[in-house]
Amino acid sequence: MLLLNRPVAALVLILATFIFGTLALRELSVDLLPQIDTPTLLVQTDWLGTSPREVEQRINEPLEALISTVPGVENIHSLARPGQSILSITFAWGTDMNIAFLNTREKLERARPMLPQQAGRPQLLYANPSDEPVMVLGITDIGGNALELKRWAEQVLSRRLEQLDGVAQALIVGAAQPEVHIRFDSGKLDRFGLSLDHVRNALTEANRFTPAGELRDGWYRYSVQIQSRIGSLDDIRDIPLLRTGETLLRLRDLADVSLGEADPLSFALLDGRPIITLLVKKDFGSNTVRVVGDVMPVLDDLRAAFPGIQVDVLKESASFIDLIIRNLLQTLLIGAFLAFLILFLFLRDPRLPLTIGISIPVSIGITFFVMYLFDVNLNIVSLSGLTLGIGLLVDNAIIVLENINRYREGNSISEAAARGTKEIAIAATASTLTTISVFAPLLFLSGFEGALFRDQAFTLSVSLLASLLVALFVLPVLVVHVRPKPLSMSHNAFDRLTERHERLVQRVLTMPKRVFLVFLTLIAVSLLLWNALPKSLLPLAEADRMEFRVSLPPNTSLDAAKHAAMQISRELDREGTLVMGGYTDRTSLSRIANEAMHVFRIDVPLLGENDAERMTQILTSLRSRHPDWVIEPMNGDDVFSGWLGGSDPALMLRIVGEDRTVSQKVAQSLSAQIPGLAERYPERRTIYRIQLESDALLRFGVQDQAVIRHLETLAQGNRVTEWQRDDEHVALRVYTGENASFDPRDVLIPTGGRRIPLTSLADIRIEQEPAQLERSGQAPVLTFTTPYSIGEAWNQTARLREVARETAIQTGTQIRLAGSILSVEALVDDMSVLIGISILLMYLILAIQYESLGYPLLILLSVPFAWVGSLVFLWVGGAGLNVMSFMGILILTGISVNDAILKVDFMRRYLSDTGNVDEAIRMASRHRFRPVVMTSATTILGLLPMVIPYGEGFETRLALGLALIGGLVTSTILTLYIIPVLFRVVNHNNVEV
Repeated sequence: MLLLNRPVAALVLILATFIFGTLALRELSVDLLPQIDTPTLLVQTDWLGTSPREVEQRINEPLEALISTVPGVENIHSLARPGQSILSITFAWGTDMNIAFLNTREKLERARPMLPQQAGRPQLLYANPSDEPVMVLGITDIGGNALELKRWAEQVLSRRLEQLDGVAQALIVGAAQPEVHIRFDSGKLDRFGLSLDHVRNALTEANRFTPAGELRDGWYRYSVQIQSRIGSLDDIRDIPLLRTGETLLRLRDLADVSLGEADPLSFALLDGRPIITLLVKKDFGSNTVRVVGDVMPVLDDLRAAFPGIQVDVLKESASFIDLIIRNLLQTLLIGAFLAFLILFLFLRDPRLPLTIGISIPVSIGITFFVMYLFDVNLNIVSLSGLTLGIGLLVDNAIIVLENINRYREGNSISEAAARGTKEIAIAATASTLTTISVFAPLLFLSGFEGALFRDQAFTLSVSLLASLLVALFVLPVLVVHVRPKPLSMSHNAFDRLTERHERLVQRVLTMPKRVFLVFLTLIAVSLLLWNALPKSLLPLAEADRMEFRVSLPPNTSLDAAKHAAMQISRELDREGTLVMGGYTDRTSLSRIANEAMHVFRIDVPLLGENDAERMTQILTSLRSRHPDWVIEPMNGDDVFSGWLGGSDPALMLRIVGEDRTVSQKVAQSLSAQIPGLAERYPERRTIYRIQLESDALLRFGVQDQAVIRHLETLAQGNRVTEWQRDDEHVALRVYTGENASFDPRDVLIPTGGRRIPLTSLADIRIEQEPAQLERSGQAPVLTFTTPYSIGEAWNQTARLREVARETAIQTGTQIRLAGSILSVEALVDDMSVLIGISILLMYLILAIQYESLGYPLLILLSVPFAWVGSLVFLWVGGAGLNVMSFMGILILTGISVNDAILKVDFMRRYLSDTGNVDEAIRMASRHRFRPVVMTSATTILGLLPMVIPYGEGFETRLALGLALIGGLVTSTILTLYIIPVLFRVVNHNNVEV
């Protein structure tokens, strides 16, 4: 009312919201998902050449004991692999991860003296969604020089990209690493009485850099540096080893020195051809679309400057994000148009829709500006919140305009605007606050669900508050100064519909028992649908690419894995097939947990609806021909994978026990009751276990370290030092012999001019050992998967808990349930509690507004009736119950009471004035039918584009839209017909006889 006589001020405010909203929209960061710190850290420690059992005992156990004392740690899950330890540390949601990172790093520093000396320093990685690359580039050299191509990619392309604002890192995958190979002839070493230790020392001394302090000269000081660094391959060849008389024996006289390629740790293939890939990662919080847009011109410049090198964009996230954001904005505009169109159908004066419709752009403009102020980026979650609210933005304006129209007869336009707005202000405010109140409990919701939907709650709440302010302060000014005609009550189609509605209400009032029976029947139907609906954590989206993980036998070399990947690429015969194997990205938790030297991932583009099935059939055929290959789809790699950390099977059993042999026997007893139980990490690898015998070493005068170093030089070479070639660090590796393939039982150890068989110095046995050992909660575990899907697991969980409990009692072994079904159960529990708290908050708000304990209960009866419609529509639409549909039900809980508030508020006030409940119901049916139908119709039509199957991200918005539209349909019916019956029963003392 403050602006009622100040139209210029109102106009300026409207223009200001347009200007600031447009500027904010241009500056908003655009990304697929909200910026969220996932509470997970990764600790990786390398200890080359060791078995998983040694890694578990010497690294995992001491690290777990120390890290478990870090505040906020909820669980530690570790894997011990050959030569590698991986610890995944999960913190409670809401933990300050910067402080957690510092605390964990401090613990790791304390643990360093406890770890084996040969083990590397534990690497602490901060895992969050921004770890996933925003671009994957493919690099090929027309000339075919692999080492030069790697050098160009590292020193030119990678550096140019990392200089861009927003680019955090550019990781090279599949590149050949330069390495100096020094191959000795053992016979020549023996002839001159030299040992490998002598050669190692000579190489180290030839590459030494030592600061020697300062040289003082009066007032001046000069730094003194003594160095004998290697400058070229000839410098290495000319390193002196021994002087014999007048002859100087150099390295070139005893060894072949060449620049070759190091054993690779990864490979990349495009359509079966080897390439180098570059994984481009962005800074946390940077705009993905803008980062990719900045990279493209740099690539064009480099292509022009280096025509012999081809750089292709294999994958990038910006197009998908831009497309899905555009689709959501289009959905927003279509919804706004449909909501605006319904106003023209209901309102006969063409100026009225324009007056009411101003609420939509003004509210959206305010929302964009507030999003910019609070650093909320533009993503599918925040835009979904705005899209959900598009139909609600005009509700308050419709209510206010309808009430102003009631006072037009006999009053001036200014008086009608003032009185009508003042009278409806409490009801409009109550309905808006009850809608917003459902989001308050999100502050207490743990897990990624709470973090995920705070942006949605924020945008929806801000837009609804903005629409309320526009309806109460701006709309009355427009009504006064635009001066639309009063809404005529002449008999048109809508008036005849209102009369039919009044007669139907009167008829319904005569049969309250039947009404209650229908109500209870629908509640029973909803309970049946609750059990029948498929349940999942997230909606299943139809992807345009398929990704598979292929695991070969654990002893398979990387080169053999590369040839297998080439074979699969040829059989798939699909242009654009990308394969990456080995250790491709050692900074991403979701990747490193699924990587190994015998593992690779295949990314296949899909061309049609049945293409995914065809690709699966080809891979199934390959699996049948190679039974020792494990080929599994990577189902968890969707838009939420960064938060979920990959995909777990629906239901797993973890058997806890120090003796894994006993755990295997427990699993065998469980398999009789749980058909299809399978070990999750069944791989075994063959190893040579060499036990050096101290008596034999002493008898032959051989040092154990000499044996170890000789075996290293035979197997993988002995890394001595590094040659700094410009900006590259090139390793120098010493080899004995030409072939790294050997049988330890045939090895001869040179010592003192003799060659002693290794079998005389050690006991050599061939054994089988697990390729991977798992621990959870600081205890060894064996994990077994079940064949159940999420829907089947939902019905089997209670039975399996009982089976696990009984087996644990009988065997004395602890058995834990794990898998994604536990996340679904936690989601259902959390959202149920959240909805309960929301209903309680709404009741408190309504009780305070009306100073009554009975009327709020009457209004809240619309909530369960709305849930009936949600479940029915979800069942018909095949959306199921998941995070998105639960969020729709949560929002519906706040929306569904709006119409009930309007009608109960009118009946309550009229009953207070007249004392006649039947007349109050009749007048409410007449005066509140139009606003109830209009607000419901605008909201439903505003949501309708969300359920239209078009564009990317359709699956994520379908569940939201179905839950809301279905609930609004049934809650509107309840408001129009069942609420009057309940109101009459509650106020039976005032019924006319």
